[in-house]
Amino acid sequence: MSSEQNAPVNLLLVDDRLENLVAPKAMLNRPDYRLLTATSGEEALRIALRERLAVILLDVVMPGMDGFEVAQHLKRLERTRTIPILFLTAVATDAREIYRAYDVGAIDYLVKPLDAEMVRKKVAVLVALERQREEIERQARLLLEAERRDHELRMAELRLASDRRYRKLVEGIEHVVAWSADAAGRLTFVSRKASDILRVPIEEFSDPDFWSRHLHPEDRDAVFDLFRQALADGNDLAVNHRMLAGDGEVRWFHTGVSRDESWTGNAELHGVSVEVTAIKRSEEAQALLADVSSILVESLDHRRTLPELASRLVPALGDVCLIDEVVSPWATREVARAYSQRALEARLGASKRSEPLDRGTTPAVARVLAERRAELHDATDAGWLATALGIEHAELLERLKPASCLFVPLHARERTLGLLTLVSSMPRKFSGHDLALAEEVGRRAALAMENAILYDEARRAVRAREDVLAVVSHDLRNPLSAISMSAGLLEKALAPGANGERSGRLLQTIHRSVEQIERLIRDLLDFGRLEAGQFTIEPGVHDVRGLLQESLELFAPLAAKKGFSLDVHASEELWLRCDRGRVLQILSNLFDNAAKFTPPGGAVRVLVERDGDAARFTVSDTGPGMTEEELSRIWERYWQARRTSGAKGVGLGLYITKGLVEAHGGRIWAESTVGKGTTFHLTLPLANPPTAPERASAPAHSAPGA
Repeated sequence: MSSEQNAPVNLLLVDDRLENLVAPKAMLNRPDYRLLTATSGEEALRIALRERLAVILLDVVMPGMDGFEVAQHLKRLERTRTIPILFLTAVATDAREIYRAYDVGAIDYLVKPLDAEMVRKKVAVLVALERQREEIERQARLLLEAERRDHELRMAELRLASDRRYRKLVEGIEHVVAWSADAAGRLTFVSRKASDILRVPIEEFSDPDFWSRHLHPEDRDAVFDLFRQALADGNDLAVNHRMLAGDGEVRWFHTGVSRDESWTGNAELHGVSVEVTAIKRSEEAQALLADVSSILVESLDHRRTLPELASRLVPALGDVCLIDEVVSPWATREVARAYSQRALEARLGASKRSEPLDRGTTPAVARVLAERRAELHDATDAGWLATALGIEHAELLERLKPASCLFVPLHARERTLGLLTLVSSMPRKFSGHDLALAEEVGRRAALAMENAILYDEARRAVRAREDVLAVVSHDLRNPLSAISMSAGLLEKALAPGANGERSGRLLQTIHRSVEQIERLIRDLLDFGRLEAGQFTIEPGVHDVRGLLQESLELFAPLAAKKGFSLDVHASEELWLRCDRGRVLQILSNLFDNAAKFTPPGGAVRVLVERDGDAARFTVSDTGPGMTEEELSRIWERYWQARRTSGAKGVGLGLYITKGLVEAHGGRIWAESTVGKGTTFHLTLPLANPPTAPERASAPAHSAPGA
């Protein structure tokens, strides 16, 4: 027997006088009865609505709402219409009252004083009927539950068989992930290929935050909205989105989802995600390369097109894009940079880079430039990456959380022209596909750079040829005329009886004219090489003091002859990585320029000191100085200041000097004040001192100016 059958049943006794309730309560006082009492019709209705009642013993005559009205209300309500009612009365005993009681739904009509045995018998019968009714309802519920369970079992068997066939089908399809998820988005099933495709352990798919961690941040909201819409509307929906694989690589998927009801009756999502990475990458690569080609053919000025190229590569290929041009075998100079919004938020836009950048400090980059082969590197070490990029503050890169970087040489016709650098941030990591695409971009950029260089070289060659012809036809005419005249006079002077002193002066004139022609020819040759971009240097490690001493040995006699003082100071021992002959040419040009404009009684001061990773040379004179307009033109070809009649040449000295300094990866600039003189500054890269055996084999020089 169930617990429901053993539970006491509720009996409601209703009479407006409490003393009249004593007798019925005594008659029905049994453990299987729970007696409830009410002293008004209103109270009786409230109890009937609140409690499940087996029988109501209702007094007919009551003030306010009488028993008949209470019965009528009870029969109108769904909850109470089946409750048996026994009317009790000592007054309303005529036939009309009895008929009225039956009309309002009473089971029986008992007249007071009550017969205790009759009351107990009638109530017992009604309670038994109530218990039978409850049992019938319980059996009906059990039957319905059994039928429901049987139906669900048959449906579960069908679902299981169908699910097995479905799973067996999808398990054999490559690049497809079949999955199910509950209403909260938590995966309840994934096909076995999912682990291989996303490179994630199979147990990780059951994590509640799987979608949040592996959906691409830019696609996360769109996919979650799709899930919610599918659950709400029940429509089949689809979306293209990106996922972050376990190795950090970005994968593209086409995902279709639909809503279904699980065997428990709860809504769930069924999805099929087809990997379309190869298709999307091909589409994106074609679009990117088309844009790259369009940008590069807009102009032959690569300094204008390369910044546009860098902007197009971000964020398509990374968060940072740097493009440098090669200025020497070991140094590069930036020509373009671009940053993604994430990189700008990390304040990388305020980062400074070395200028020019010594590429010998990072073996990986030096190898890329030397071997002309692109490389992919892990970049999680922000310090290493800062050194490789030449960025001063590694903490800026740490904010970006770099993941990987690509170094792509820009080379054409066995000539390295530049370097393309790309950096990605977490969680994205570059793949072999990204490397191949960056190499193709680099190949096209290098061809554009080479075309621009060849075009510029052709224009400069034509212009240089015309300039050289003009110079040769005009400026060589004067020294040649001097040689011709001096030779003729010398011929007469050397005749018998001629003046020997005058012959000596004429010979000196011829000698100076020849030197002037030789220097002019050397300058013209250097100028032609610089303009054609064919200028080369042969670097080595050389002592600054030795170079300075060697230059001053030729300059000191000129200073003594012109009557100005010479002050040289280079107290620190420094070593340069340079072409010895070209540095001597640089110093000679600057010393000659200072001597040319320094009057008798004036002074030329030479200072050499360390300036970071470079040696800084300062050459000052006390000549007439220059105006701002003149100072802005000193690096132009053929331009000469006209402040002294002693100025000779064609105006190529400083132009060539600037080219020689920059070919070494250095920098040169000038300051001048009218009436006070001019100061030239130049920097050349320092080198590590040679070993003791190397230093012992080098020629010895005395140190100038302690």
